[in-house]
Amino acid sequence: MKTMQTNRAGLPATMKTLATAAALVALAGCGGGGSDSTTGGTTTLGPLTLSGVVAARAVATGNSVDVKCASGTGTATSNADGSYTVTVTDGQLPCVLRAKGTTDGDLYSVATGTGRTATANLTPLTQLVVASMAGGAPATFYDNFGADMGALVTPARAEAALGTVQTDLTARGINTAGIGNPITAPLVPVGTSQTANPYGEVLAGLEAGLTTGGTTLAQLVTAVAKASPTVRLPAELLSQPQASNCSAVRSGALRFVWIAPAELKADGDFGTVSRITLDAQTMTFSNANGSTTSVTANGTCRYKGSTGLNGGPAEVVVSQGGVMLVSSTISGVKRLGIGFPEQSLADLAGEYNMMQVESSQGVVAGNGVTFRLNVSGAIESGSCQPGEVLARTCTPFAGPLPKLSVNTAGGFTMTSTDPADPWTDRWFAYRTGSGDVMLMWIGQGGTFGFASPKVARTLPSLGTSRSWGASMDMASAASATTFGETTYRTKSVDAATDSYVRTIRNPLLATDDSHDQTIQHNWPRTGWTHLAAGSSPTPSGTLVSFREWVNLRLLGTGLSVTYSVPTATQSPVFSFTVTQ
Repeated sequence: MKTMQTNRAGLPATMKTLATAAALVALAGCGGGGSDSTTGGTTTLGPLTLSGVVAARAVATGNSVDVKCASGTGTATSNADGSYTVTVTDGQLPCVLRAKGTTDGDLYSVATGTGRTATANLTPLTQLVVASMAGGAPATFYDNFGADMGALVTPARAEAALGTVQTDLTARGINTAGIGNPITAPLVPVGTSQTANPYGEVLAGLEAGLTTGGTTLAQLVTAVAKASPTVRLPAELLSQPQASNCSAVRSGALRFVWIAPAELKADGDFGTVSRITLDAQTMTFSNANGSTTSVTANGTCRYKGSTGLNGGPAEVVVSQGGVMLVSSTISGVKRLGIGFPEQSLADLAGEYNMMQVESSQGVVAGNGVTFRLNVSGAIESGSCQPGEVLARTCTPFAGPLPKLSVNTAGGFTMTSTDPADPWTDRWFAYRTGSGDVMLMWIGQGGTFGFASPKVARTLPSLGTSRSWGASMDMASAASATTFGETTYRTKSVDAATDSYVRTIRNPLLATDDSHDQTIQHNWPRTGWTHLAAGSSPTPSGTLVSFREWVNLRLLGTGLSVTYSVPTATQSPVFSFTVTQ
Protein backbone atom coordinates (compact mmCIF):
# COMPACT_ATOMS: atom_id res chain seq x y z
CA MET A 1 0.00 0.00 0.00
CA LYS A 2 1.32 3.36 -0.94
CA THR A 3 1.19 5.80 1.99
CA MET A 4 0.60 9.50 1.53
CA GLN A 5 2.90 11.95 3.21
CA THR A 6 2.36 15.56 4.17
CA ASN A 7 3.90 17.75 1.48
CA ARG A 8 6.65 20.26 2.13
CA ALA A 9 4.11 23.06 1.96
CA GLY A 10 2.65 21.74 5.17
CA LEU A 11 -0.71 20.97 3.54
CA PRO A 12 -1.99 17.42 3.96
CA ALA A 13 -1.03 15.99 0.59
CA THR A 14 -4.46 14.59 -0.06
CA MET A 15 -7.66 16.58 0.00
CA LYS A 16 -10.82 15.60 -1.77
CA THR A 17 -14.43 16.43 -1.88
CA LEU A 18 -17.73 14.80 -1.21
CA ALA A 19 -21.08 16.31 -1.08
CA THR A 20 -24.61 15.37 -1.02
CA ALA A 21 -27.96 16.75 -1.46
CA ALA A 22 -30.71 17.64 0.86
CA ALA A 23 -34.42 17.43 1.64
CA LEU A 24 -36.72 20.44 2.07
CA VAL A 25 -39.03 21.14 4.99
CA ALA A 26 -41.39 23.80 6.26
CA LEU A 27 -43.63 25.17 9.01
CA ALA A 28 -46.95 24.55 10.67
CA GLY A 29 -50.16 26.57 10.34
CA CYS A 30 -53.62 26.09 11.83
CA GLY A 31 -55.97 23.67 10.07
CA GLY A 32 -59.66 24.56 9.92
CA GLY A 33 -62.93 23.06 8.83
CA GLY A 34 -64.34 22.74 5.36
CA SER A 35 -65.59 20.21 2.88
CA ASP A 36 -64.88 18.97 -0.60
CA SER A 37 -67.47 18.06 -3.18
CA THR A 38 -67.67 15.65 -6.08
CA THR A 39 -69.29 16.62 -9.36
CA GLY A 40 -69.56 14.27 -12.30
CA GLY A 41 -66.81 12.01 -10.88
CA THR A 42 -64.38 14.93 -10.39
CA THR A 43 -63.42 15.96 -6.84
CA THR A 44 -63.60 19.71 -6.25
CA LEU A 45 -61.52 20.78 -3.28
CA GLY A 46 -63.34 24.07 -2.78
CA PRO A 47 -61.74 27.34 -1.66
CA LEU A 48 -58.71 27.37 0.61
CA THR A 49 -58.54 30.51 2.77
CA LEU A 50 -55.30 31.82 4.25
CA SER A 51 -55.16 34.84 6.55
CA GLY A 52 -52.76 36.58 8.89
CA VAL A 53 -50.87 39.79 9.53
CA VAL A 54 -47.91 41.31 7.69
CA ALA A 55 -45.45 43.27 9.83
CA ALA A 56 -41.78 44.15 9.70
CA ARG A 57 -40.61 46.31 12.59
CA ALA A 58 -44.04 47.94 12.35
CA VAL A 59 -47.25 47.26 10.49
CA ALA A 60 -46.85 46.67 6.74
CA THR A 61 -49.73 48.12 4.73
CA GLY A 62 -50.42 47.93 1.02
CA ASN A 63 -47.96 45.09 0.46
CA SER A 64 -48.64 42.33 -2.04
CA VAL A 65 -49.06 38.89 -0.43
CA ASP A 66 -48.44 36.08 -2.91
CA VAL A 67 -49.23 32.44 -2.18
CA LYS A 68 -48.04 29.16 -3.73
CA CYS A 69 -49.64 25.95 -2.52
CA ALA A 70 -49.22 22.24 -3.22
CA SER A 71 -51.99 23.02 -5.68
CA GLY A 72 -53.19 26.50 -6.51
CA THR A 73 -51.92 30.07 -6.18
CA GLY A 74 -53.37 33.36 -4.99
CA THR A 75 -52.61 36.98 -4.15
CA ALA A 76 -53.92 39.74 -1.90
CA THR A 77 -52.88 43.11 -0.44
CA SER A 78 -52.29 43.85 3.24
CA ASN A 79 -54.77 46.23 4.90
CA ALA A 80 -54.14 49.25 7.12
CA ASP A 81 -53.70 46.99 10.18
CA GLY A 82 -51.45 44.59 8.24
CA SER A 83 -54.13 41.93 7.90
CA TYR A 84 -54.75 40.05 4.68
CA THR A 85 -56.94 37.25 3.39
CA VAL A 86 -56.19 35.12 0.33
CA THR A 87 -58.63 32.66 -1.21
CA VAL A 88 -57.07 29.94 -3.37
CA THR A 89 -59.54 28.22 -5.66
CA ASP A 90 -59.26 24.45 -5.23
CA GLY A 91 -56.11 25.08 -3.19
CA GLN A 92 -54.39 22.40 -1.18
CA LEU A 93 -52.04 22.80 1.78
CA PRO A 94 -49.14 23.17 2.42
CA CYS A 95 -48.43 26.66 1.08
CA VAL A 96 -45.56 29.13 1.05
CA LEU A 97 -46.25 32.88 1.24
CA ARG A 98 -44.33 36.03 0.31
CA ALA A 99 -45.02 39.63 1.31
CA LYS A 100 -43.19 41.92 -1.09
CA GLY A 101 -41.36 45.14 -0.34
CA THR A 102 -41.67 45.67 3.42
CA THR A 103 -39.15 47.79 5.32
CA ASP A 104 -37.27 44.55 5.98
CA GLY A 105 -37.49 43.47 2.35
CA ASP A 106 -39.57 40.53 1.15
CA LEU A 107 -40.88 38.42 4.04
CA TYR A 108 -41.78 34.74 3.84
CA SER A 109 -43.95 32.29 5.74
CA VAL A 110 -45.52 28.84 5.46
CA ALA A 111 -48.84 27.19 6.28
CA THR A 112 -49.55 23.47 6.62
CA GLY A 113 -52.44 21.31 7.68
CA THR A 114 -55.29 19.36 6.13
CA GLY A 115 -58.23 21.75 6.45
CA ARG A 116 -59.60 24.51 4.27
CA THR A 117 -58.34 27.44 6.38
CA ALA A 118 -54.93 28.29 7.82
CA THR A 119 -53.22 31.19 9.57
CA ALA A 120 -49.84 32.44 8.39
CA ASN A 121 -48.32 35.70 9.59
CA LEU A 122 -45.43 37.16 7.61
CA THR A 123 -42.79 38.78 9.83
CA PRO A 124 -39.01 38.74 10.38
CA LEU A 125 -39.55 35.88 12.83
CA THR A 126 -41.39 33.75 10.27
CA GLN A 127 -38.59 34.62 7.86
CA LEU A 128 -36.07 33.06 10.26
CA VAL A 129 -38.19 29.97 10.81
CA VAL A 130 -38.56 29.39 7.07
CA ALA A 131 -34.78 29.83 6.60
CA SER A 132 -34.14 27.21 9.28
CA MET A 133 -36.72 24.81 7.87
CA ALA A 134 -35.54 25.15 4.30
CA GLY A 135 -31.85 25.10 5.16
CA GLY A 136 -31.42 27.86 2.58
CA ALA A 137 -32.64 31.23 1.36
CA PRO A 138 -36.41 31.70 1.87
CA ALA A 139 -36.62 33.30 -1.60
CA THR A 140 -35.20 30.14 -3.20
CA PHE A 141 -37.62 28.04 -1.18
CA TYR A 142 -40.52 30.14 -2.46
CA ASP A 143 -39.36 30.14 -6.08
CA ASN A 144 -39.00 26.35 -6.21
CA PHE A 145 -42.03 25.40 -4.14
CA GLY A 146 -44.47 22.89 -5.59
CA ALA A 147 -46.33 19.70 -4.81
CA ASP A 148 -43.12 17.64 -4.73
CA MET A 149 -41.52 19.84 -2.10
CA GLY A 150 -44.80 20.28 -0.26
CA ALA A 151 -44.99 16.54 0.34
CA LEU A 152 -41.96 16.89 2.62
CA VAL A 153 -43.45 19.68 4.76
CA THR A 154 -44.46 18.44 8.21
CA PRO A 155 -45.55 20.12 11.46
CA ALA A 156 -42.86 18.20 13.38
CA ARG A 157 -40.10 19.72 11.28
CA ALA A 158 -41.75 23.10 11.65
CA GLU A 159 -41.64 22.83 15.42
CA ALA A 160 -37.98 21.80 15.29
CA ALA A 161 -37.16 24.87 13.18
CA LEU A 162 -39.02 27.13 15.60
CA GLY A 163 -37.06 25.69 18.53
CA THR A 164 -33.77 26.25 16.71
CA VAL A 165 -34.63 29.90 15.97
CA GLN A 166 -35.79 30.58 19.52
CA THR A 167 -32.58 29.10 20.92
CA ASP A 168 -30.49 31.25 18.58
CA LEU A 169 -32.36 34.46 19.43
CA THR A 170 -32.24 33.71 23.16
CA ALA A 171 -28.47 33.34 22.91
CA ARG A 172 -28.45 36.84 21.36
CA GLY A 173 -30.50 38.27 24.23
CA ILE A 174 -33.82 38.35 22.32
CA ASN A 175 -36.59 36.42 24.07
CA THR A 176 -39.41 35.26 21.78
CA ALA A 177 -40.57 32.19 23.72
CA GLY A 178 -43.62 34.02 25.13
CA ILE A 179 -44.98 34.66 21.64
CA GLY A 180 -45.56 31.03 20.79
CA ASN A 181 -45.53 30.00 17.16
CA PRO A 182 -44.86 33.23 15.20
CA ILE A 183 -46.62 31.80 12.15
CA THR A 184 -49.98 31.45 13.89
CA ALA A 185 -49.74 33.58 17.06
CA PRO A 186 -52.01 36.63 17.46
CA LEU A 187 -50.20 39.73 16.19
CA VAL A 188 -50.96 43.40 16.73
CA PRO A 189 -47.96 45.33 15.36
CA VAL A 190 -46.80 48.83 16.21
CA GLY A 191 -48.32 51.51 13.98
CA THR A 192 -51.99 50.54 14.01
CA SER A 193 -54.89 52.16 15.88
CA GLN A 194 -54.59 49.44 18.52
CA THR A 195 -51.98 48.99 21.22
CA ALA A 196 -49.28 46.57 20.12
CA ASN A 197 -49.40 43.15 21.75
CA PRO A 198 -46.25 41.26 22.96
CA TYR A 199 -45.58 39.87 19.47
CA GLY A 200 -45.71 43.38 17.98
CA GLU A 201 -43.44 44.73 20.72
CA VAL A 202 -40.82 42.03 20.03
CA LEU A 203 -40.84 42.97 16.34
CA ALA A 204 -40.47 46.65 17.19
CA GLY A 205 -37.40 45.93 19.33
CA LEU A 206 -35.89 43.27 17.09
CA GLU A 207 -33.72 45.59 15.01
CA ALA A 208 -32.22 47.22 18.11
CA GLY A 209 -31.56 43.80 19.62
CA LEU A 210 -29.80 42.57 16.53
CA THR A 211 -27.77 45.78 16.27
CA THR A 212 -26.63 45.35 19.87
CA GLY A 213 -25.56 41.81 18.97
CA GLY A 214 -23.59 43.08 15.98
CA THR A 215 -25.74 41.65 13.19
CA THR A 216 -28.58 42.47 10.80
CA LEU A 217 -31.71 40.55 9.93
CA ALA A 218 -30.32 39.63 6.51
CA GLN A 219 -27.11 38.32 8.07
CA LEU A 220 -29.06 36.38 10.69
CA VAL A 221 -31.31 34.80 8.03
CA THR A 222 -28.22 33.62 6.16
CA ALA A 223 -26.58 32.30 9.34
CA VAL A 224 -29.73 30.45 10.42
CA ALA A 225 -30.11 28.88 6.98
CA LYS A 226 -26.51 27.68 6.84
CA ALA A 227 -26.59 26.35 10.40
CA SER A 228 -29.87 24.52 9.85
CA PRO A 229 -29.83 20.74 10.34
CA THR A 230 -32.36 20.56 7.50
CA VAL A 231 -31.28 18.66 4.43
CA ARG A 232 -32.74 19.25 1.01
CA LEU A 233 -32.41 17.90 -2.51
CA PRO A 234 -31.46 20.42 -5.20
CA ALA A 235 -34.24 21.53 -7.51
CA GLU A 236 -32.97 19.57 -10.52
CA LEU A 237 -33.42 16.26 -8.68
CA LEU A 238 -36.95 16.91 -7.49
CA SER A 239 -38.41 16.30 -10.95
CA GLN A 240 -36.68 12.90 -11.28
CA PRO A 241 -38.37 9.55 -10.52
CA GLN A 242 -37.99 8.48 -6.90
CA ALA A 243 -37.72 5.20 -5.03
CA SER A 244 -40.98 3.82 -3.68
CA ASN A 245 -39.71 3.75 -0.10
CA CYS A 246 -37.49 6.85 -0.03
CA SER A 247 -38.14 10.31 -1.52
CA ALA A 248 -34.43 11.14 -1.11
CA VAL A 249 -33.44 8.54 -3.73
CA ARG A 250 -33.82 9.89 -7.28
CA SER A 251 -32.88 8.51 -10.69
CA GLY A 252 -29.78 9.92 -12.34
CA ALA A 253 -26.00 9.83 -12.39
CA LEU A 254 -24.15 9.09 -9.15
CA ARG A 255 -20.51 9.45 -8.26
CA PHE A 256 -19.44 6.48 -6.16
CA VAL A 257 -16.26 6.09 -4.13
CA TRP A 258 -15.11 3.03 -2.17
CA ILE A 259 -12.93 4.01 0.78
CA ALA A 260 -10.15 1.45 0.51
CA PRO A 261 -6.33 1.54 0.69
CA ALA A 262 -5.75 0.86 -3.01
CA GLU A 263 -4.20 2.84 -5.80
CA LEU A 264 -6.56 5.35 -7.38
CA LYS A 265 -8.42 3.60 -10.20
CA ALA A 266 -9.79 5.01 -13.43
CA ASP A 267 -13.45 5.98 -13.67
CA GLY A 268 -15.54 2.96 -14.54
CA ASP A 269 -13.40 0.69 -12.35
CA PHE A 270 -15.10 -0.57 -9.18
CA GLY A 271 -11.78 -0.42 -7.32
CA THR A 272 -12.05 3.12 -6.00
CA VAL A 273 -13.92 5.66 -8.11
CA SER A 274 -16.82 5.02 -10.49
CA ARG A 275 -19.72 6.75 -12.17
CA ILE A 276 -23.04 4.95 -11.83
CA THR A 277 -26.50 5.50 -13.31
CA LEU A 278 -29.36 4.77 -10.90
CA ASP A 279 -32.90 3.76 -11.82
CA ALA A 280 -34.62 4.69 -8.57
CA GLN A 281 -37.89 2.94 -9.42
CA THR A 282 -36.20 -0.46 -9.83
CA MET A 283 -33.20 0.37 -7.58
CA THR A 284 -30.84 -0.85 -10.30
CA PHE A 285 -27.32 0.55 -10.54
CA SER A 286 -25.59 0.49 -13.95
CA ASN A 287 -21.84 0.98 -13.91
CA ALA A 288 -19.81 2.57 -16.69
CA ASN A 289 -17.98 -0.74 -17.18
CA GLY A 290 -21.24 -2.44 -18.17
CA SER A 291 -22.03 -4.26 -14.93
CA THR A 292 -25.36 -3.85 -13.13
CA THR A 293 -26.62 -4.67 -9.69
CA SER A 294 -29.92 -4.23 -7.86
CA VAL A 295 -30.92 -3.84 -4.24
CA THR A 296 -34.25 -4.38 -2.51
CA ALA A 297 -35.99 -2.36 0.18
CA ASN A 298 -35.11 -3.27 3.73
CA GLY A 299 -37.03 -0.51 5.50
CA THR A 300 -37.46 3.18 4.76
CA CYS A 301 -34.42 4.48 2.86
CA ARG A 302 -32.58 1.24 3.63
CA TYR A 303 -31.67 -1.54 1.17
CA LYS A 304 -29.92 -4.88 0.89
CA GLY A 305 -28.41 -6.75 -2.03
CA SER A 306 -25.05 -7.33 -3.66
CA THR A 307 -22.45 -4.87 -4.86
CA GLY A 308 -21.54 -7.11 -7.76
CA LEU A 309 -18.02 -7.27 -6.32
CA ASN A 310 -17.33 -11.00 -5.90
CA GLY A 311 -21.03 -11.37 -5.15
CA GLY A 312 -20.51 -9.96 -1.67
CA PRO A 313 -23.67 -8.99 0.24
CA ALA A 314 -24.19 -5.27 0.65
CA GLU A 315 -26.30 -2.94 2.72
CA VAL A 316 -27.24 0.61 1.75
CA VAL A 317 -28.67 3.45 3.85
CA VAL A 318 -29.63 6.82 2.41
CA SER A 319 -29.68 10.15 4.24
CA GLN A 320 -32.51 12.63 3.91
CA GLY A 321 -30.19 14.52 1.58
CA GLY A 322 -29.73 11.65 -0.84
CA VAL A 323 -26.25 10.53 0.26
CA MET A 324 -25.71 6.76 0.18
CA LEU A 325 -23.54 4.92 2.68
CA VAL A 326 -22.80 1.38 1.49
CA SER A 327 -21.16 -1.55 3.26
CA SER A 328 -19.87 -4.73 1.62
CA THR A 329 -17.17 -7.35 1.91
CA ILE A 330 -14.63 -6.85 -0.89
CA SER A 331 -11.81 -9.33 -1.36
CA GLY A 332 -12.46 -10.64 2.13
CA VAL A 333 -12.35 -7.24 3.84
CA LYS A 334 -15.34 -5.22 5.09
CA ARG A 335 -15.42 -1.87 3.25
CA LEU A 336 -17.55 1.28 3.20
CA GLY A 337 -18.47 3.34 0.17
CA ILE A 338 -20.13 6.70 -0.44
CA GLY A 339 -22.49 7.53 -3.31
CA PHE A 340 -23.97 10.92 -4.14
CA PRO A 341 -25.62 12.63 -7.13
CA GLU A 342 -23.16 13.93 -9.69
CA GLN A 343 -23.05 17.59 -10.68
CA SER A 344 -20.85 19.80 -12.86
CA LEU A 345 -19.58 22.64 -10.69
CA ALA A 346 -16.89 25.21 -11.34
CA ASP A 347 -16.91 27.68 -8.45
CA LEU A 348 -16.01 26.16 -5.08
CA ALA A 349 -14.76 29.40 -3.51
CA GLY A 350 -15.19 29.64 0.24
CA GLU A 351 -13.81 28.61 3.62
CA TYR A 352 -14.16 24.96 4.61
CA ASN A 353 -13.62 22.61 7.51
CA MET A 354 -12.40 19.13 6.54
CA MET A 355 -12.25 15.90 8.53
CA GLN A 356 -9.64 13.65 6.97
CA VAL A 357 -7.56 10.55 7.42
CA GLU A 358 -3.93 11.38 6.66
CA SER A 359 -0.58 9.64 6.78
CA SER A 360 2.41 11.48 8.25
CA GLN A 361 5.75 10.02 9.26
CA GLY A 362 4.28 6.54 8.91
CA VAL A 363 1.37 7.22 11.30
CA VAL A 364 -2.16 7.19 9.88
CA ALA A 365 -4.59 9.29 11.91
CA GLY A 366 -7.48 11.71 11.69
CA ASN A 367 -7.07 15.44 11.32
CA GLY A 368 -9.35 18.48 11.29
CA VAL A 369 -8.24 20.99 8.65
CA THR A 370 -9.55 24.46 7.80
CA PHE A 371 -8.76 25.96 4.39
CA ARG A 372 -9.92 28.68 2.00
CA LEU A 373 -10.39 28.23 -1.77
CA ASN A 374 -10.47 31.23 -4.09
CA VAL A 375 -12.48 31.52 -7.32
CA SER A 376 -9.59 30.18 -9.40
CA GLY A 377 -9.41 26.99 -7.32
CA ALA A 378 -6.21 27.85 -5.47
CA ILE A 379 -5.94 27.20 -1.73
CA GLU A 380 -5.25 30.69 -0.38
CA SER A 381 -4.71 29.67 3.22
CA GLY A 382 -5.10 26.77 5.60
CA SER A 383 -4.28 25.57 9.07
CA CYS A 384 -4.14 22.52 11.33
CA GLN A 385 -1.32 20.07 10.74
CA PRO A 386 -1.53 16.32 11.50
CA GLY A 387 -1.69 15.88 15.27
CA GLU A 388 -3.66 19.09 15.85
CA VAL A 389 -7.16 17.61 15.68
CA LEU A 390 -7.85 18.78 19.28
CA ALA A 391 -5.90 22.05 19.07
CA ARG A 392 -7.78 25.27 19.83
CA THR A 393 -5.25 27.22 17.71
CA CYS A 394 -3.66 25.54 14.70
CA THR A 395 -0.38 25.89 12.82
CA PRO A 396 -0.90 27.67 9.46
CA PHE A 397 0.11 26.00 6.20
CA ALA A 398 3.24 27.32 4.51
CA GLY A 399 3.37 27.90 0.74
CA PRO A 400 3.42 27.00 -2.04
CA LEU A 401 -0.13 25.66 -1.75
CA PRO A 402 -1.89 23.34 -4.24
CA LYS A 403 -4.65 24.19 -6.71
CA LEU A 404 -7.82 22.60 -8.04
CA SER A 405 -8.57 22.15 -11.74
CA VAL A 406 -11.52 20.55 -13.53
CA ASN A 407 -10.98 16.88 -14.36
CA THR A 408 -12.43 15.82 -17.72
CA ALA A 409 -13.51 12.49 -16.19
CA GLY A 410 -15.60 14.37 -13.62
CA GLY A 411 -14.90 16.28 -10.44
CA PHE A 412 -11.55 17.97 -9.92
CA THR A 413 -7.85 17.29 -9.67
CA MET A 414 -5.87 18.74 -6.76
CA THR A 415 -2.30 19.32 -7.92
CA SER A 416 0.77 20.28 -5.94
CA THR A 417 2.41 23.54 -7.03
CA ASP A 418 5.68 22.64 -5.33
CA PRO A 419 8.08 21.21 -7.98
CA ALA A 420 10.07 19.53 -5.22
CA ASP A 421 6.99 17.63 -4.01
CA PRO A 422 4.73 16.69 -6.95
CA TRP A 423 1.45 14.87 -6.37
CA THR A 424 -2.18 14.81 -7.56
CA ASP A 425 -5.43 13.72 -5.93
CA ARG A 426 -9.10 13.59 -6.93
CA TRP A 427 -11.86 15.82 -5.52
CA PHE A 428 -15.61 15.67 -6.00
CA ALA A 429 -18.11 18.39 -5.20
CA TYR A 430 -21.85 18.62 -4.72
CA ARG A 431 -24.02 21.70 -4.18
CA THR A 432 -27.01 20.81 -1.99
CA GLY A 433 -30.48 22.31 -2.18
CA SER A 434 -29.47 24.69 0.61
CA GLY A 435 -26.68 26.07 -1.58
CA ASP A 436 -23.89 24.61 0.53
CA VAL A 437 -21.03 22.91 -1.29
CA MET A 438 -19.90 19.58 0.10
CA LEU A 439 -16.55 18.12 -0.85
CA MET A 440 -14.89 14.70 -0.84
CA TRP A 441 -11.21 14.06 -1.34
CA ILE A 442 -9.87 10.66 -2.35
CA GLY A 443 -6.14 10.11 -2.67
CA GLN A 444 -3.81 7.39 -3.82
CA GLY A 445 -3.03 5.05 -0.97
CA GLY A 446 -6.53 5.26 0.52
CA THR A 447 -6.33 8.62 2.25
CA PHE A 448 -9.57 10.59 2.16
CA GLY A 449 -11.44 13.54 3.64
CA PHE A 450 -14.84 15.23 3.82
CA ALA A 451 -15.32 19.01 3.84
CA SER A 452 -18.18 21.39 4.58
CA PRO A 453 -18.42 25.20 4.70
CA LYS A 454 -17.00 26.67 7.89
CA VAL A 455 -20.15 27.72 9.76
CA ALA A 456 -20.63 28.00 13.51
CA ARG A 457 -22.78 25.21 14.96
CA THR A 458 -26.02 26.26 16.65
CA LEU A 459 -27.63 24.39 19.51
CA PRO A 460 -30.34 21.85 18.64
CA SER A 461 -33.96 22.08 19.70
CA LEU A 462 -35.32 19.72 22.33
CA GLY A 463 -36.60 16.47 20.87
CA THR A 464 -35.60 13.11 19.45
CA SER A 465 -33.81 11.90 16.34
CA ARG A 466 -32.57 8.62 14.92
CA SER A 467 -29.56 7.66 12.82
CA TRP A 468 -27.64 4.83 11.21
CA GLY A 469 -23.91 4.54 11.73
CA ALA A 470 -20.79 2.72 10.63
CA SER A 471 -17.11 2.96 11.52
CA MET A 472 -13.72 1.93 10.15
CA ASP A 473 -10.15 1.69 11.35
CA MET A 474 -7.24 3.65 9.91
CA ALA A 475 -6.69 0.93 7.29
CA SER A 476 -10.26 1.61 6.08
CA ALA A 477 -11.53 -1.79 7.28
CA ALA A 478 -15.13 -1.45 8.47
CA SER A 479 -16.17 -2.84 11.83
CA ALA A 480 -19.28 -4.57 10.43
CA THR A 481 -21.21 -5.10 7.21
CA THR A 482 -24.50 -3.96 8.72
CA PHE A 483 -25.29 -0.50 10.04
CA GLY A 484 -25.91 0.20 13.69
CA GLU A 485 -28.87 2.27 14.85
CA THR A 486 -28.92 4.99 17.48
CA THR A 487 -31.62 7.19 18.96
CA TYR A 488 -30.90 10.58 20.51
CA ARG A 489 -32.99 12.78 22.78
CA THR A 490 -31.86 16.33 23.41
CA LYS A 491 -32.70 16.94 27.08
CA SER A 492 -31.40 20.46 27.67
CA VAL A 493 -29.34 23.20 26.03
CA ASP A 494 -27.04 25.78 27.61
CA ALA A 495 -26.48 28.86 25.45
CA ALA A 496 -23.96 30.26 27.94
CA THR A 497 -21.58 27.32 27.46
CA ASP A 498 -22.67 26.49 23.87
CA SER A 499 -23.37 22.90 24.93
CA TYR A 500 -26.29 20.51 25.29
CA VAL A 501 -27.11 17.26 27.07
CA ARG A 502 -28.46 14.33 25.09
CA THR A 503 -29.56 10.82 25.97
CA ILE A 504 -28.17 8.23 23.58
CA ARG A 505 -29.49 4.67 23.15
CA ASN A 506 -29.11 1.64 20.89
CA PRO A 507 -32.76 0.72 20.16
CA LEU A 508 -31.84 -2.77 18.98
CA LEU A 509 -30.56 -3.91 22.39
CA ALA A 510 -32.92 -5.85 24.62
CA THR A 511 -31.40 -4.10 27.66
CA ASP A 512 -31.89 -0.33 27.85
CA ASP A 513 -28.42 1.21 27.53
CA SER A 514 -29.66 4.85 27.64
CA HIS A 515 -27.07 7.21 29.06
CA ASP A 516 -26.35 10.94 28.94
CA GLN A 517 -23.57 12.78 27.15
CA THR A 518 -22.68 16.48 27.17
CA ILE A 519 -21.85 17.74 23.67
CA GLN A 520 -19.78 20.90 23.19
CA HIS A 521 -20.37 22.97 20.06
CA ASN A 522 -17.70 25.01 18.24
CA TRP A 523 -14.91 23.18 20.03
CA PRO A 524 -12.03 22.86 19.48
CA ARG A 525 -12.72 25.42 16.74
CA THR A 526 -15.65 27.05 14.93
CA GLY A 527 -17.90 24.53 13.19
CA TRP A 528 -16.69 21.46 15.07
CA THR A 529 -18.40 19.46 17.82
CA HIS A 530 -16.66 17.69 20.70
CA LEU A 531 -17.39 14.99 23.27
CA ALA A 532 -14.98 14.61 26.16
CA ALA A 533 -14.20 11.11 27.41
CA GLY A 534 -16.35 10.09 30.35
CA SER A 535 -18.98 7.73 31.68
CA SER A 536 -22.68 7.84 32.51
CA PRO A 537 -25.14 5.43 34.20
CA THR A 538 -27.94 3.56 32.43
CA PRO A 539 -31.44 3.26 34.00
CA SER A 540 -30.31 0.02 35.67
CA GLY A 541 -27.25 1.73 37.16
CA THR A 542 -24.69 0.16 34.84
CA LEU A 543 -21.91 2.61 34.04
CA VAL A 544 -21.29 3.19 30.31
CA SER A 545 -17.90 4.59 29.32
CA PHE A 546 -17.43 6.60 26.12
CA ARG A 547 -14.32 7.88 24.39
CA GLU A 548 -13.36 11.35 23.19
CA TRP A 549 -14.28 12.38 19.66
CA VAL A 550 -14.47 15.35 17.29
CA ASN A 551 -17.35 15.60 14.81
CA LEU A 552 -18.01 17.55 11.60
CA ARG A 553 -21.56 17.85 10.24
CA LEU A 554 -21.67 18.10 6.44
CA LEU A 555 -24.19 20.90 5.97
CA GLY A 556 -27.33 20.07 4.06
CA THR A 557 -26.49 16.40 3.54
CA GLY A 558 -27.78 14.47 6.54
CA LEU A 559 -24.29 13.00 6.90
CA SER A 560 -21.69 13.68 9.57
CA VAL A 561 -18.20 12.30 10.15
CA THR A 562 -16.49 11.64 13.47
CA TYR A 563 -12.93 10.94 14.53
CA SER A 564 -12.53 9.08 17.83
CA VAL A 565 -9.07 9.98 19.10
CA PRO A 566 -6.69 7.20 20.17
CA THR A 567 -6.00 6.37 23.80
CA ALA A 568 -3.37 4.24 25.50
CA THR A 569 -5.56 1.18 24.90
CA GLN A 570 -7.75 2.20 21.94
CA SER A 571 -6.86 2.79 18.31
CA PRO A 572 -8.34 5.75 16.39
CA VAL A 573 -11.67 5.21 14.62
CA PHE A 574 -13.38 7.09 11.78
CA SER A 575 -17.20 6.96 11.80
CA PHE A 576 -20.14 7.98 9.61
CA THR A 577 -23.58 8.95 10.89
CA VAL A 578 -26.56 9.10 8.53
CA THR A 579 -29.71 10.89 9.69
CA GLN A 580 -32.88 8.84 9.24
